[in-house]
Amino acid sequence: MAREEKKQLLEEKNIHLWFEGSPVALCTMRLELNIDRGAIFAYSKMMNVQPEHIKEAVFDIICYDSVRMIVDTLIDLKYVNLDIPRNGVFGMDTPIRIRNVQTRNVEFVIKSVTTVSGQTWNNEEKKRFNMSLEQESIYNVLGDLHKQFLENCTRENVDQTKLILNPKFEDMYWLCACGALNWSDEEKCSGCGVNKNWLIVNTVQDNLRKQDDRRKVENEKIRQQVVEKERLEKERQRQEFEKRKADYAKQKKKQDGMGKSKAALIIVIVTLILAGAGLGTYLYVIPYFRYNNAVAAMNNGKFDEAISKFDKMKGYLDSDELRNKCVYSKAANEFYGGSKEKAAELFQSIPGYMDSDDMYVDSELAIADELIASEDYLEAYKIYMELGLIDDERANKCKENLYNKGREEMKLNHLNAAFEIYTVLGDYKKSSQLLKECKYRLAQREYDNTHYKNALLEYEEIKDYKDVNAILKKLNNLSIILSASSGEENPAVWDAFKQKCPNCGKEAQYICEFYEDGSYKFTVRCEDQGHNQELTGKYKIEDDKIYVAKYVNGISAWSERGTISKVNLNETSVDGKNASVQTTDFINEHNKQPVIIYGNKISGDMMKTG
Repeated sequence: MAREEKKQLLEEKNIHLWFEGSPVALCTMRLELNIDRGAIFAYSKMMNVQPEHIKEAVFDIICYDSVRMIVDTLIDLKYVNLDIPRNGVFGMDTPIRIRNVQTRNVEFVIKSVTTVSGQTWNNEEKKRFNMSLEQESIYNVLGDLHKQFLENCTRENVDQTKLILNPKFEDMYWLCACGALNWSDEEKCSGCGVNKNWLIVNTVQDNLRKQDDRRKVENEKIRQQVVEKERLEKERQRQEFEKRKADYAKQKKKQDGMGKSKAALIIVIVTLILAGAGLGTYLYVIPYFRYNNAVAAMNNGKFDEAISKFDKMKGYLDSDELRNKCVYSKAANEFYGGSKEKAAELFQSIPGYMDSDDMYVDSELAIADELIASEDYLEAYKIYMELGLIDDERANKCKENLYNKGREEMKLNHLNAAFEIYTVLGDYKKSSQLLKECKYRLAQREYDNTHYKNALLEYEEIKDYKDVNAILKKLNNLSIILSASSGEENPAVWDAFKQKCPNCGKEAQYICEFYEDGSYKFTVRCEDQGHNQELTGKYKIEDDKIYVAKYVNGISAWSERGTISKVNLNETSVDGKNASVQTTDFINEHNKQPVIIYGNKISGDMMKTG
């Protein structure tokens, strides 16, 4: 068994440093003396902060002694054979031997970074890691307003568990609340996917404070309602107790006079059973006893027990009628001293019995009144819609408040909340027009976040609005490409055969996978030489151009990668594929010949794909 080497930690820094334009950030640095070997080793942890995978990184190490004097410089060191994705880290498991034993501190200076696509960034200005990316806790910054921030996350279906840091927004970059670094033109976080604009709006303390004030008012109203409900419940219980005491006194008096006759009846029944009258007992006596027990439970206010017993009688005597009576009585108790929701549910379960239909409506209206009192106008109005009372005076109050709330949500860019409101309001005032505007903005946001199918679906629903027709025309080729997808989790796959391998120039197959979330995977299969190459990243297709996300001069930008020259949607060709697209070679940039990719186009209508 190998003996563990003795080591002494000379320096360790948990830092998060960067400089503008760098494709990597420095996360940690450690300097360690290996006592057994008498040598000093340096370690670093670097993070890829740009879209493409990193293949190689070249750097220098400047060595300092204990008084910060330079004692050595190691140049052109390399991390090689990497495949580091966005936000991935590297270097922490690679020891670098330091020559000068006087070294007590080191500085890593990045010189160049090469991506898997062959693009190289050079630190021509020899910049150093000098900008801290450290972030405060968002809880500490927001204080009492953090609770409102979490509520906003829940309302917009944002994963709040990752958003633990206070975001920063600079001219060239922004730091998400999850800690990921993103370029200024990226609308969606590369780490957690949260929308940049949403994060800006929902971390402004003035916005949160206004929302928090409204929430406190609503909570106080709800608290008062709960207190009143508890008071009514206690009063109901007191009255029920007094009633049961009086009923018990009457029953006991009646039982005292009937005790002898009951005893005689029991003797007769027992005699019949012992005499062998089993069938008669089963058919008549036992059901009669069960029926009487159910009636007794009903008379004593034990409605759940009585309902259960009547349910088992399958129409014996008037058990069905009495069961409905129990349900009605239970519903009435809930209505006058319990839960209006339970009352509505119970009244609805016995349609046509007495005035249960009217009582159901009264229960729902009472629920709506409670919701209006707590300013939950949306749920209240849904009740009026269900009851067909959208012109009721209280329903009109709901509509007006909802209309104003929808406009406020639009200003705060809470598009999902506004969308739900305007969908419910229908043609009220300008709601139908505002709904289109909401869909328009949602479609823009989905497209900017490269959620292409969602964007196309939204645009399809509002044709003729603003410039939507022009947008759909511009995205027609994108729609065709994505129509080869057989489902939300599956990519649209297009193949090209007998192409040139970028590595050896021999015959190869291209497999082009376009995902609905804006990501792609291009695979080259060269069976002759066994070369398999994969390219991944983000894409977009507008008009006849195919673009991929590139890292250029310190920011993520769209770079043109191919031009579509011809689309054929009605053919049966290679491997039974029914569509083809002719384009320039967007995988092998050195190939100047056109490439035809084949796919199974499911439908030209994005509404029907998947």
